Amino acid sequence: MSLAALRADPASATLANVYRTSPAKDMVPGTGALVEGGPCMVGGKEAQTGIYDLTAHPQSKIAVVDYFYPWLRTGVGWVKVPKTVPDGTIVMTGGVNGCTLVVTDNGGFLHFYHDGDSKNLKPGMATGTELARITPNDYDPKGFALTMFSDALGNAARTGVKPMGDVSYGHFVVAVKKNGSFGLFGTGVMSLNGLTRIPSPSPALLATVAC
Repeated sequence: MSLAALRADPASATLANVYRTSPAKDMVPGTGALVEGGPCMVGGKEAQTGIYDLTAHPQSKIAVVDYFYPWLRTGVGWVKVPKTVPDGTIVMTGGVNGCTLVVTDNGGFLHFYHDGDSKNLKPGMATGTELARITPNDYDPKGFALTMFSDALGNAARTGVKPMGDVSYGHFVVAVKKNGSFGLFGTGVMSLNGLTRIPSPSPALLATVAC
């Protein structure tokens, strides 16, 4: 399932695969309590069978334009997306461990917000009418991923397996427009001596937002 497959059929693609999302090194976020993202070019590569890395690059003069909004540890990243963007458009942000995502309707635009650690989006910061809110319990019910990760670490310790390289887990939410609406899809992965999909009890489709 390539990046093209995600654009064409996001429901099937996210059911079968994990999509990790991040900005490229030259996508430097601003500073402050509320930082705006913008148009970007999304590149994708397969990190492991069934696990893809999506990277937001600065926009170039290409036909396909996507959108990125940053993750901030002590702030809120956001981006405005015209409702008229074509099907297949991707709106993405960084990992969402413990974070909340909010989508609002603001006239001819949808506003996407990434509330770092779910404690920085203050009343009045998000403008427009709220259409969707995705909380940690939506993409990780009852801390399912942390339990899975802790169990895997404990099993490694008991069996004498030394963790190598990156040791972490993460959740990622990507929005893809299809049939005139954005679907917000969540996937997760654990990194512990290789990559393992987190079989979350939540469905991949976390919210749908009509344009």
